[in-house]
Amino acid sequence: ELGTYLFLGNALQVLGLKTVPSDRAAFLLQLTTIFVPLVQAIIAGNIQAIPLKTWGACFIALAGVGVMSLDSADAGGANDLTNLMSLFTNLSQGDLLIVMAALAYTFHCIRLERYAKETSAIKLAACKATTETVWSLALVLLLVAFAASSTAVDDSGGMLAYAFQEGTNIAEYVSTMFNQVSSGNLSLSTLAPAITAILWTGLVTCAYTIYAQSFGQSRVNPTDANLIYTIQPLCTALFAWVLLGESLGPAGYIGGALIGSAVLIVATSDDETNNRDDNDTFESLEY
Repeated sequence: ELGTYLFLGNALQVLGLKTVPSDRAAFLLQLTTIFVPLVQAIIAGNIQAIPLKTWGACFIALAGVGVMSLDSADAGGANDLTNLMSLFTNLSQGDLLIVMAALAYTFHCIRLERYAKETSAIKLAACKATTETVWSLALVLLLVAFAASSTAVDDSGGMLAYAFQEGTNIAEYVSTMFNQVSSGNLSLSTLAPAITAILWTGLVTCAYTIYAQSFGQSRVNPTDANLIYTIQPLCTALFAWVLLGESLGPAGYIGGALIGSAVLIVATSDDETNNRDDNDTFESLEY
């Protein structure tokens, strides 16, 4: 179940990015900040199931991500603000696909809470990764079969044309790699960068993050966990500064401060709840 949610989210995100700029897509994906508590409240049948302070933190974090998306060294702030405000008034097909991806990630985050408390993190990670692999291989085979059984698709810019082109690209790539290996023309110097990239994305950005999320959500509720995930733009900015020498503009610092404030609000709220629970337990033992 969890692996299927991740596969759907990733697939919808890739399809959406075909027509949606990455910064716009990143902001739409952060709608999970609102979707997670909303879906939790709907499932619980009580909007008050989510504390008011947490709702406030969710909207502050979403606003922070939006402000950070305005940050650009050479962009005009007024135009950027207009583009951001038009996000929800001019939704394209690609935008809707990104929003559907955010919904898939939302259900993954919520359902993970239950499984994380019943199953070890390593087993969850292995199960999710296996499920994603099976679905991905099935999709690749389907695309290749579709491309092989069809001629040119008269659907310019549509999903059928995209599926045909991707299936053709996959078949050509596999054929080229097979021919180079069989002829002995594939050198280690050519393979090394590809193997390094595969190991990094496979072990670090996929396997580790799946394990870390499964481990973390056995101790943190979905809404708070999703708020913590909003620090991703801050981490991106930090690595861009360290590795690429890039720096944030005023909007970036303001957005980062909003995101940090939202996480701090939730953290202090949890501390107050835990202290209150400890005091209640102590008083009951004293009595």
